[in-house]
Amino acid sequence: MMAGSGTQEAGEASSSPARAGVPGAGRLVHLPADHLDVEWWLARRAVDGEAAGYGTDGVLALWPGRRRETDRWTMGLEIEFAVADAGWVASELHALGLSASPLPVAYHSPREDGRWAVEQDRTVSTVFETPGGGPPVVVGGEVVSPPLRDTPEAWRQVAAVLDVLRRCGAEVNRSCGLHIHIGTDALRAAAGAAPVAAAGERELLPVLSRLAMLASVCFEDLVFRLASAEGGNHRGQAFFYRHCRPLEGHLQGAYDSLADLTGALTGTLATEGASRRAALNLTNVGDPHKDTIEFRQCNGTLDGRVVQGFARLCTALVGAACWAPEAALLPPSPLGDHWARRLGADGDDARVALDTGAGPLWAFLAAACPDGVPLEAAASLLWLFRRGAWQPSLAALASRA
Repeated sequence: MMAGSGTQEAGEASSSPARAGVPGAGRLVHLPADHLDVEWWLARRAVDGEAAGYGTDGVLALWPGRRRETDRWTMGLEIEFAVADAGWVASELHALGLSASPLPVAYHSPREDGRWAVEQDRTVSTVFETPGGGPPVVVGGEVVSPPLRDTPEAWRQVAAVLDVLRRCGAEVNRSCGLHIHIGTDALRAAAGAAPVAAAGERELLPVLSRLAMLASVCFEDLVFRLASAEGGNHRGQAFFYRHCRPLEGHLQGAYDSLADLTGALTGTLATEGASRRAALNLTNVGDPHKDTIEFRQCNGTLDGRVVQGFARLCTALVGAACWAPEAALLPPSPLGDHWARRLGADGDDARVALDTGAGPLWAFLAAACPDGVPLEAAASLLWLFRRGAWQPSLAALASRA
């Protein structure tokens, strides 16, 4: 299958964690002790004009000793876009052999195995009727991947898709997001749970609960900062994060059922459709057709480096839930934890994000990867951290309304 040649703009410079000629690539760093090494390495890359780089080998191998396990994990991407003609995007992907149809298809239509699809999505798509009863023109939509593994071919496909979107004039706005799905089998293997068909829910609940604590309690503020790398402000703020609702209440240490845990993450979102917009969406867990954990926090992007950085974050959260259970016992850092109010010179009540350095990122990586993390992966996350900003809490947004 052709993957195109879109790796240059996606960040082709870093094709392998152990790429020849990049001092330190492939080395493990222990954080926060080695944070200066990470900062210096990223600075040297920037001087060379390579920034964070776009990798194609071992991108999600944050635990080198467990690479045989992480190489089996599956990942799915939903890349929402605006402005571009979805039919043009679909035809270009079809010409590359990436999609089965040269036309956009209905939302969440069945897909041919191994193929991408361009879907209509009412949150980002506008449909224009054509004179004389011709086919409608669909502007905006989302490109949905098949289940991908952490392989060079998969990352070449991602780069090719992003290249097509840019060439077709796609843009991202405050309605667009990047959703990342991780196959639940990653957690099932760590928990010793039965396959989905055997309904091994009880064994899976503890590791799912730890994942929820990590993503929505201990490091929720950090996740939303990294999710805001495109634009600095999170896309959902004007609507109180309606596209990826943060945690509104408290999580228990353990739950009796998956429905109870999912309900706690859903909060006040009442309908089934709305519940799927929780920032950490667990409603697909156990589904025989789509057994995944969905991370909905990230702003829309056409930058492969952002895609890889946020995918690394999601992988780190899943891995920590599997192999570093003590990380879920760390103190809470909810959304808005680093946000502060300051009276402006004109007397208006303005709110600013206090940037206290990358300490929260180092604390997360130390907890998720206590035996060390590849230098290049740490630098990718630092680059993402610096592009983002601390976001206000739901309460702070409500006070501004």
